[in-house]
Amino acid sequence: MIPGIEFFVTLIVYILIFLIVTISYNMAYGYTGIPDFGRAMAAGAGGFLCGYLPGRLMAYVLGIQGDYLENSISIVDTTNAFLKGSPLMSIALLALTLFLAALAGGALGLLASLPMFRGIRLFYLGVTLLAIQIGFNTIFYYWRPLIGGPLGVTVPDPFRWLTNYSLFGIPSSSMRLVGVIITSGVVLLIVSYYCISVSRSPLGRLLKALRDDEKGTETLGRDVRKLYIEVMAVSYAFTGMAGALFAYYGGYVVGLHFDKVSWTFWPVAMVILGGLANYKGTIIGTVSFLTLRRLILFYKTELEFILPFSPVWLEDLVLGVILMLVLIYRPRGLFPEKPELTLSKENIRKIKEEEG
Repeated sequence: MIPGIEFFVTLIVYILIFLIVTISYNMAYGYTGIPDFGRAMAAGAGGFLCGYLPGRLMAYVLGIQGDYLENSISIVDTTNAFLKGSPLMSIALLALTLFLAALAGGALGLLASLPMFRGIRLFYLGVTLLAIQIGFNTIFYYWRPLIGGPLGVTVPDPFRWLTNYSLFGIPSSSMRLVGVIITSGVVLLIVSYYCISVSRSPLGRLLKALRDDEKGTETLGRDVRKLYIEVMAVSYAFTGMAGALFAYYGGYVVGLHFDKVSWTFWPVAMVILGGLANYKGTIIGTVSFLTLRRLILFYKTELEFILPFSPVWLEDLVLGVILMLVLIYRPRGLFPEKPELTLSKENIRKIKEEEG
């Protein structure tokens, strides 16, 4: 059985959204050495904001009365009907949500950095962030006034207006996904440009120095805690936008959508697979990981009769084994970090020849 067009469209959306997560995470972990195990919290900041704010805001704008959570489906249906005929309002709602999602993610990054002011070591920071992230998701899953508790909430669709058009032979029913892909691609380009520019600047070398020798960097007069906090805030802000895009793509938000496995551990695995402090490796690692994962999900029911165990466990087993093999035989990833040279190799060779 060959995957259809829906398989590849879904794969493209996942790749674009998770590249935003992994590229921003590589800046925090690969370049700065922050063991951030709370990345799902950053994505949830944008996703949960997307479930809380746009629907209520549009209900207020349209003058819709009644409890939002009790009538979310009918309110969102009315909102979507309005947005389908109002491209400008749809674009404004999308831009506002992404902006506020970045602010929410950045603010959460600042709060997650507070343990550093208490002098907590980086190793314990990773465990602390994991615990905070679990508590964060638990609150949004069980506290009903936020996003409906375990039932979740429907999200307005700012891409609905695109279904009025059909371009280049693409049916109108698929134009919404085209809008999701284009928007995710634009955000990814912005995030990539920023992170790659930082990596090639003196700040990038400073972050590597901080990662390799924190005490040495502090001895040189750098404010180590300030650097950690700034990197956490910026990377969380980027991941917050990814969470908002994922919520808009799905059209529905519940507390379990941004779980620690899919949004913390798997992005860590993608970055490790490609190679730390190497954005080419991050891109290839993310694309390879997600493609393999989607193929396993697509074909696992076909393998049910030949597997000695339930195919439900196939995804975790295969991906786990691959990650262990990479850590054993390629511990620095498929594309290891290149040494940072302030002089060209030719100049270094000439200096050695003159000294020799």
